[in-house]
Amino acid sequence: MIPDLVTYPVRGSPRFDALLVGGGLHLLAVWVPVLPFVAVAGYLARVFSATAASPSHVEAERPAWRPVGPLLRDGLRLSVTCLGYLVVPVALLVVTLGGPLEGIDPTGTTDGLIFLAGTTVSTLLAFAICYPLPAALVAVARDRSLRAAVDTTRLGAATRDAGYLVATLLSAAGLAVAAAAYGPLNAVALGFFVAFYAEVVAAAAIGEATGRAWERRGC
Repeated sequence: MIPDLVTYPVRGSPRFDALLVGGGLHLLAVWVPVLPFVAVAGYLARVFSATAASPSHVEAERPAWRPVGPLLRDGLRLSVTCLGYLVVPVALLVVTLGGPLEGIDPTGTTDGLIFLAGTTVSTLLAFAICYPLPAALVAVARDRSLRAAVDTTRLGAATRDAGYLVATLLSAAGLAVAAAAYGPLNAVALGFFVAFYAEVVAAAAIGEATGRAWERRGC
């Protein structure tokens, strides 16, 4: 499975067209902040849908960028889904770390314990709320409907699956590594393309794991 995931962004002919367009959109976002990322989200929606729906999953053909109109609508739906899921965790972390815990000295013994407990609880709650997000993105991409983002049957089937957990954690780790390398690689204008490559691999991994979880549970 891992070799299939690694080669997924450059599968097909021409091999590097999707990567060049996606990296170019990341570069364009430096000057035009919103629209390029909506287009990238639309492409990732097609990756989610293709890898989740195909019987062979990541062996499926890599999607194309065209037609552009439906791609932008798919990207908008994914963007709205992300905002809906992330607003509470972000607010929770901001309020916790910037509010009640702001005046606590984490170097003190008692204050340190309070700070550690508060940050740990808020982080765990934020993770618990965000954990179904990848499955929600796959569901929205498959159905092309925002209602799929709160389909508890399919979200529950995915989040209880060990393969989904592994795919989510590995994807998060891979995206974190790509983010860390983003700045240094952009010294030679490669960070934009590496970021898109990592996003497509992560989307393929999550789509594949979510699709298999749904298959196993008859969703």
